[in-house]
Amino acid sequence: MEFLASLQCPITRNGLNVIQKEEFTNFNLPENFLTFGTLTKGLIDTTNQYFYPIFDDIIVLHEHYAFFVGNGVDIRTGLSFDKKRVFDYYNEVNYKVKDAFKIYADSSKWVDFRRVSSKYIRNSFTKASKFYPASGKYFLDIASGPIGLPEYINLCDGYEYRVCVDISVNALIEAKINIEKAGKRGIFICGDITNIPIQDNSVDTVLCQHTLYHIPKNDQLTAVNELYRVAKLNSKIVIIYCWFYHSWFMNLSLNVIQLYRIFRHFAGKLYVKMVNSKPRLYFYPHSPKWFKRSFVFSQDIDFYCWRSTNKYYLNVYIHSWLFGEQILNKLSRIEDKYTKFMSVFGEYAAIVIIKRK
Repeated sequence: MEFLASLQCPITRNGLNVIQKEEFTNFNLPENFLTFGTLTKGLIDTTNQYFYPIFDDIIVLHEHYAFFVGNGVDIRTGLSFDKKRVFDYYNEVNYKVKDAFKIYADSSKWVDFRRVSSKYIRNSFTKASKFYPASGKYFLDIASGPIGLPEYINLCDGYEYRVCVDISVNALIEAKINIEKAGKRGIFICGDITNIPIQDNSVDTVLCQHTLYHIPKNDQLTAVNELYRVAKLNSKIVIIYCWFYHSWFMNLSLNVIQLYRIFRHFAGKLYVKMVNSKPRLYFYPHSPKWFKRSFVFSQDIDFYCWRSTNKYYLNVYIHSWLFGEQILNKLSRIEDKYTKFMSVFGEYAAIVIIKRK
C-alpha cells in the first residue's frame, strides 16, 4: 500500500517498516503472536523499538496498543483522566443498524431522526463538502467513527481513498464494512487525533466532524495543530464544532432548558471525578474567540454555519402539527444566506482552515 510510506510511529515519530508474520521472532515479539490467525503482518519503527499490528487491513497505530520491543526504556506515558474517559467510551459503545449501515447506538441522543426534521438534518450532514475541493487522492476523515450515515459516506466522493483514523478498532471495523458496502476504497488506522500517525503534508483534505469538543480542553489546541500538520500545502481542514453555551441562539430560545443543560454539564464533570462510574463522554466547547487567537494560522480560519440548532431545540419547537417543516425550510435559507453570522450565533459551525505554509 503506497500510503504506508506516509505513516509514522506516534511515539518516536520515525518512519515504519512492514514485517511479515514469519519475521516476528526476529524483533523480540512473543512467539504466541504467531498463533493469531488474523495477524499476518505488522509495522515496526525504523529504530526497532515499537511494533504495531495490522489486523484484517486495520493498521493499529495508537500508542496505547504499541508493543515495546526495544532494549532501552519505553518512553510512553499513560492517558490523562479525561482522555481515558473518551478512549473507554468509544471502545465500549454499541452499534445499531439504520438504513442498512451501522451507526452508534447512542446516535439518537444527539440527532433528531423524526420525519419532520429529516430534510433539515440530512442537509446539514452533507454541508461539510461545500468547504473543501470535490476531488483529490487522500481524504483524511479523522475520528471517523463507523461512517454509518449515507450522507457521511458520500462526503468523500471524488477522492481515491478515504483515510479513516479513529481511537476505536471496533468503529474502524464497522467503517470498513460500511465503506466497502458502498463500493468505496478506504484506509483504516487506529490512531489519536492529538498524535496523528501520519507524516507532515500527506493528505489532500482533512475532515473532523463532532470530535474536537470531545478532546480534553487543553489538548484541543494540539489536535488542531496536528490536523494542520498532516494537511498538504494549500489544502483545506474542515472542523465541525459545537459552541454549546457560547451559542446565543440556543441560550435565548431554550432558556431554562439550556440553563439546566449547562448545570448538568458541569455537575457531570464533578461527578465522574468523584465516582468510579461507567465511561461518560467528555465535552468542552471553546469559544469562537479562542480559535481566532490561539493559532499561528488563526488569520486563515473562517466560520460558516453547519447547523444553527440542536436536538433540544427541534424537540421543543419543531412538530408536524406546528408547521415544523416550513419553519426548518425557512431557517435553512437563513443559515445559508447569513452563514457567517449564524455560524457563531447558532449551535454548530464549520470551521474552515486553509493551510498556507
